[in-house]
Amino acid sequence: MILELRGLTKRFGQGEAVLEDVSLRINEGEIFGLIGKSGAGKSTLARCVNYLEEPSGGEVVFAGRELGKLPRGELYEARRSMGMVFQQFNLLMQRSVIGNVCFPMEISGWKRRAARSRALELLETVGLSDKADEYPATLSGGQRQRVAIARAIALSPRILLCDEATSALDPETTRGILALLRELNQRLGITILVITHEMLVVESICHRVAILDHSRVVEVGEVGEVFERPKTDAAKALVAGDGQAERARKIMRAIESYLDNAGLSELSAEEALRRAGIPID
Repeated sequence: MILELRGLTKRFGQGEAVLEDVSLRINEGEIFGLIGKSGAGKSTLARCVNYLEEPSGGEVVFAGRELGKLPRGELYEARRSMGMVFQQFNLLMQRSVIGNVCFPMEISGWKRRAARSRALELLETVGLSDKADEYPATLSGGQRQRVAIARAIALSPRILLCDEATSALDPETTRGILALLRELNQRLGITILVITHEMLVVESICHRVAILDHSRVVEVGEVGEVFERPKTDAAKALVAGDGQAERARKIMRAIESYLDNAGLSELSAEEALRRAGIPID
């Protein structure tokens, strides 16, 4: 287990709780989804996980250490093991692509040459080695998010927090970003917490999922189990969708099962359809 939330609560001032008694366990190396409607408290939870927001109650235990009890210096050190990717990219527009990726290494005291070498490796990993000297304003949304991901993993974090990382992207670009996250998880073994309101994002890459509803976690389980047999009203409302969307999900699952049985598990259902010339948008 890499991350555990124990009775996490967050209130702003004297208002109602934005998070109420949230308890979760996330295993090292898994892709864990947290899904809920707008206003459920998802982004607040992300900021409490890395203590950008201090919880009002409860505990955040990361890599065996309770963050709320760490001295300031050790808390900053723990945060370096938590990368974060945002919906709006949060890139430094006055810096080049490679300058953005180098930034966390620079503030951590890396030598300039070492930081640049590491940044070039990361840009190759995310497929942007030819964009190193360009600026964010010249990039597409998907390219900007790839830069943000490269920056987020620059310090080799143990967990990557993705807060609505694909919400501002079109469907095709979203698929590319999800494929990249899956690849990073498999190649680097990095744990990923995906925070989203999009069911297809969770279904595409997550191993387990938690449903957040009205500030509380109401259901946790394997993605297939929760989506096929939701137990709570909140989960049922999220996965119900219209008939066409549900039929599409069943078709994709059937294709994935066929590929797995055929020894082609490395090929995604989306890629199989694309190679067959079948549109999936």
